[in-house]
Amino acid sequence: MSNEPALKILEPKLDDLERNANALRQVINDLRKEDGLPPLVPGGGTGGGKAAPSAEASGGKLTSIKSDTFFGKKMQTAAREYLEMRKASIGDGPATPREIYDALLSGGFKFEAKDETTALISLRALLRKRSAFFTKVGSKYGLLSWYPEHKARRAASSGAVDGQTQDDIDDEIADAEADEAAA
Repeated sequence: MSNEPALKILEPKLDDLERNANALRQVINDLRKEDGLPPLVPGGGTGGGKAAPSAEASGGKLTSIKSDTFFGKKMQTAAREYLEMRKASIGDGPATPREIYDALLSGGFKFEAKDETTALISLRALLRKRSAFFTKVGSKYGLLSWYPEHKARRAASSGAVDGQTQDDIDDEIADAEADEAAA
């Protein structure tokens, strides 16, 4: 006996319900975005209000890794985006250098190193040296912006000046990565 007649009736109904749910989810996510909250999990209820582990971009922030997520990006940008995605999707911020390395590879990042060990050393060096962006939290690294009290203490002790433009920062990153590639 074939289920075709039942499928012809039920599948269009499911499509309609999914369209309605997606429209409602979009409204809710827009409201959550305005409040600075992560989006709801797509395609399956509220997910307990947890961030979406999908490949969609939500409010300009990616929430999961596709095979080309980090392709063609600078190492610092890719590492920062991964840490932001990690915090948004699973609620866990800091990551070990190995976790960052593996995530960047799975996202299509091309390390310009002769082998895996050299690439991992390069990533660790970047995480240590770029203390304006990254900070060590135990044996892991997180974004300095997640720790405002630590950031204020560091800025006060180092005499750091806020006010750099993104272009200034990108230029510094490009210079540092060029130096790393030359080494």
